[in-house]
Amino acid sequence: MTEARRERLVAAGVLAVPFLVAIAVLQGLTVEIDTFHGTDAGLYHLPTIRQFAEHVDLSSYPAAQTPLYHLLFAGFGKVAGFEPWKLRLLNAAISYGAALALLRLLRRATPLEPLQALALTLVFTLSPYFFGASFTLLTDNLALLFAFLALERAEAFRRSGSFAPLALACLALCAAVLTRQSFVWLAAVAGWFVLRAALRPGRRLAGLALVGAALLPLLGLVIAWDGLVPKGSDPGSCGLCGDQPGGEGLSLRPVGFTLALLGAYAAVLFGPAALRRARELPAPQALAGALAGGVALLLVSPLSYEPKAPSRPGDGGWLWKVADRVPEVAGSSLLFFVLVPAGLLALWLLVRRAGVESLPAVAFAFFLLAALPVRLVYQKYFDPMVLVTLALLARPPDLRTRRDYAGAAVLCVAFVAYAVSFSGD
Repeated sequence: MTEARRERLVAAGVLAVPFLVAIAVLQGLTVEIDTFHGTDAGLYHLPTIRQFAEHVDLSSYPAAQTPLYHLLFAGFGKVAGFEPWKLRLLNAAISYGAALALLRLLRRATPLEPLQALALTLVFTLSPYFFGASFTLLTDNLALLFAFLALERAEAFRRSGSFAPLALACLALCAAVLTRQSFVWLAAVAGWFVLRAALRPGRRLAGLALVGAALLPLLGLVIAWDGLVPKGSDPGSCGLCGDQPGGEGLSLRPVGFTLALLGAYAAVLFGPAALRRARELPAPQALAGALAGGVALLLVSPLSYEPKAPSRPGDGGWLWKVADRVPEVAGSSLLFFVLVPAGLLALWLLVRRAGVESLPAVAFAFFLLAALPVRLVYQKYFDPMVLVTLALLARPPDLRTRRDYAGAAVLCVAFVAYAVSFSGD
């Protein structure tokens, strides 16, 4: 057995442990954890799966997401049965596959060493808005699996200019948007790389046509629905669709919140290495620019926790709850006046090092653009992409010594503790 194969098997085994432990704790998934938006499983997803098992009508069904997830589970249920634990087990297997896909993405799209890539993948795997969604019926993690495959192949195209990886990227992004329509930003990533590639005009047009063809099934559904969600569904459960009540127009609120998340996670993940390399701390001009930019963003679009109410769905997530305990200034929690500038500073430093044309820089930019119409700022819609972006922007010097791994370890412990807190609910 080669060393590389041994490393892959060890990594696969390490990533399997959290899933196996959770399955055991949840008694073979016969017990459902009360995770974030877990009620959506019974309200929307299980009824849609059962409807598709009886008859497939893509024009009208309870779930607000595109139908690939429900079609897959309906087919699985016809073979294995529709007991909830069996369906949850399939979702856990999909989530494990997404963790392996992220590890593959980090190994192929970054210069990270095997242990470094594994550590960052483990942080993502244990993050509550990914791990918690692994043991119920939610569409998020299947869409993430396809997204990771699409990004890895898009990066392969960016480096080689070959149409074979581009075709696979388009196939994966098509599957992603047919699972959750909010992942349409993946097409913008692929299209951008086609535009920036050193191709003859004819091949560039062919590449753009390939990307466009990947969106045709979604376009067909949107025409049939006369909107972004199927008839008979709850638009408010669409998440990033921007089609829920009160979601008209553009807002910088989700952008500010995403930058705050990035600032919080970057401080913990890269803080130990930054302290070790104190001589490389950013110049005062960079600190002042990040502070000014963050304050300006908060003044234009304040970030204050809006809990659920009968007239609105409200915000959700651990960062909102923490920020709500801190006094407000000018309509925003003081915590955001720290985290948003920190996020801007971290993003500027990391993107400058990786390059503005790098995969994480381009992907994160289009992700933020896609979030502009959103008024429903649930953390679970932004948290995974923030962690993935930071992992893709990481470089070997960030995790060189044992102390550098302290931040990753702290996040893993905090994530596990947060998950355990739900066991008593």
